[in-house]
Amino acid sequence: MDIQNHTRLLARARRLSRSPQDAEDLCHEVYLAVLQRKADGARIDRPLPYMMTALRHAALARARSAAREAPLEDDCGPNVEDAGLACLCSQVLAHLDTLPETDRALLRRVALDGLTPSELAAELDIPVGTVMSRLARARARLRRDLDITDVFDS
Repeated sequence: MDIQNHTRLLARARRLSRSPQDAEDLCHEVYLAVLQRKADGARIDRPLPYMMTALRHAALARARSAAREAPLEDDCGPNVEDAGLACLCSQVLAHLDTLPETDRALLRRVALDGLTPSELAAELDIPVGTVMSRLARARARLRRDLDITDVFDS
């Protein structure tokens, strides 16, 4: 793994974790998983996308584990702002399935899978500008279809 890929992996880990130490731990988990997989005889054709996916899975596993271990608080009544945001997110996710396949795939890869537009461009072998304009059109279509432009424009 070269230094540029390590830097990208560490940057993603920092976005997925609460502290620099947690980010380092996540990266080490990913490196160990890759080494174990190679020791088992598996071939990894594209190491960086594989490691980014492994990183996301490791971060999710940590978050689930922390949620299970977290003590319940007495003051955990519903928050109206959180409920409104959750409702909006639910509508957006449900509406994703009604978008054309290309728009849906791009938005899912960026918003849900956590890929950057440049990573997506490399994966699809197209220019970053093309990915950016397609994403902008897909987001605009989603906002228009859901009539939520005022939420994003304010």
